[in-house]
Amino acid sequence: ERSSARAALDAGFHYCKGLYARYTRNLHEALAELNQARKDGEWGRKAIRHMIEIYLDPDSLTDELRTGALEVPEGVQMARQLRGELAGEGGVQVAVYEAYELLMTQHKASVEQSLDKFGEILNADKDSVAALLGMSYALRLLKQDPKARNHLKRISKMQYNSEEAEELERSYLLLADMYIQSNKNDLAQELCRKCLTHNKSCAKAWEYQGLIYEKEASYADAAQVYEMAWQFDSQRNPAVGYKLAFNYLKAKRYVDAINICHVVLKMSPDFQKMHTDILAKARAAIKP
Repeated sequence: ERSSARAALDAGFHYCKGLYARYTRNLHEALAELNQARKDGEWGRKAIRHMIEIYLDPDSLTDELRTGALEVPEGVQMARQLRGELAGEGGVQVAVYEAYELLMTQHKASVEQSLDKFGEILNADKDSVAALLGMSYALRLLKQDPKARNHLKRISKMQYNSEEAEELERSYLLLADMYIQSNKNDLAQELCRKCLTHNKSCAKAWEYQGLIYEKEASYADAAQVYEMAWQFDSQRNPAVGYKLAFNYLKAKRYVDAINICHVVLKMSPDFQKMHTDILAKARAAIKP
């Protein structure tokens, strides 16, 4: 950017900036930068794929199915429109996007349709990690956890490869989450360590380790790993900030807890629990 005035007009430059913003959790900036590269002959299709994946991020799924009339979320509508721009490009990945569009509605009939779509992909490629992972998300929404767990266990035994790194990582983490909920903390820790072996900056793996330590009332250890999650989330995730400040409070690191509260409340002023659960208590603890 500093080396050339023309850099701001270069699609590849905007693509790289968008990629950086995506992986530092600045998603609005990521979409804006990738959109600048979207029409380019060389970088456009890659930019569109990243935009679709931002809109179809399964981390935004909740635990409950929606009832009533089908309402397609705005993010799904945007993803569908972008997928249309990949016209003429077939392959597994585009089919996976189509299945995720159905899944992300969280409407029972559409989620069941997504299961069929993922099944079709697996008929063509029985070891597709993306399809097995998508099927696992769908099965969890449909309250069929044992089936989801079996798919995720199958993925965890597969050979790691860089081409499917993101899907493999999400699979390990989803299975770790299920183990934590079942109080199988040793198995969850093992999966978190597996993630971190391949990606030291995996914020969610650090966060899950923190949750395990917190459940064991090892607050100092929990704070230490939540610090890593907070840093690798680029200090942009209020939920992680809350957990870090809470464990600082429990570990009697009151000033550190107060500092994190200020950062989170500046980002999310309406985060009332941050004030009542932590900030007020930490301030009271350091008063003479």
